[in-house]
Amino acid sequence: MMNFDKLMLVSSTKLIKRFKEDEFEIIIKEGEYKYYKYKKPLPYGLTFITINFLKNELIIEFTSKISKLSFFELINEDTIRECLYSIEPLVEFETNGGYIDDILDEFRVFKCHVTKDVPYHDVWKLKQYVKSNLANNEKWACEKWDNGFVLINLLSTPRHKKRITIYDKGKEIDRKAKKYKPFLETIYEDGFVYNDFEGIVRIEANINSVFQIKKLLDIPDNKLTSVLSSNANPIYAILNEALKEPSVSSGGKFIQGTFTILAIEGVRF
Repeated sequence: MMNFDKLMLVSSTKLIKRFKEDEFEIIIKEGEYKYYKYKKPLPYGLTFITINFLKNELIIEFTSKISKLSFFELINEDTIRECLYSIEPLVEFETNGGYIDDILDEFRVFKCHVTKDVPYHDVWKLKQYVKSNLANNEKWACEKWDNGFVLINLLSTPRHKKRITIYDKGKEIDRKAKKYKPFLETIYEDGFVYNDFEGIVRIEANINSVFQIKKLLDIPDNKLTSVLSSNANPIYAILNEALKEPSVSSGGKFIQGTFTILAIEGVRF
């Protein structure tokens, strides 16, 4: 099943039954109304909403923190409904009897972070392995990232950009404890705060164009339903392209060295 930590969805404003207008900022440029924008700290995981009636465009961006279920299981075919229900206090969707399934096909995905959580303790060892095994140092580079690193191709236009972020999810939560605490208190019913991501490395393919979504997910369009049901493996595909050929066959270019450890431990990309 394809899992995501972040999605940016776009649809027409006809999908809006009503919205809490007083919660939105009215964006005015050159003295003229342009659109409504919501960007507040609550609900957790909601990056922003824009409603543009002039362009007939609704844009919603959210992360897996949008719901308790998706926080642990990420955004996927099973959790997408709860994610959208979490947005409905702000934007109520025009559905047939309140069934979110009726409108899933109305959304298009313009950005997504395909995500895999793997049980591993040493993200810096992974960085050293990737950095020393790049297939082409003029095309690929490892850059610093909080609690991890980013693998990025350097010669591509934005439309063709490929990027993978690899970081220690448990250490991210520990490092940003004050930021996470209010959110985690809503997740755990006993009032205590836990770190269930300790010892977890998160790997994300950050896909930021429709062209790359269709190519890397091997789908004919960028409908939300097509994206969620994709059987492709963009993380594997990018790593396989970025890293050198193995000296011996190992079932894939990148599953060697340190990454062999992940494969042996049952990790499947």
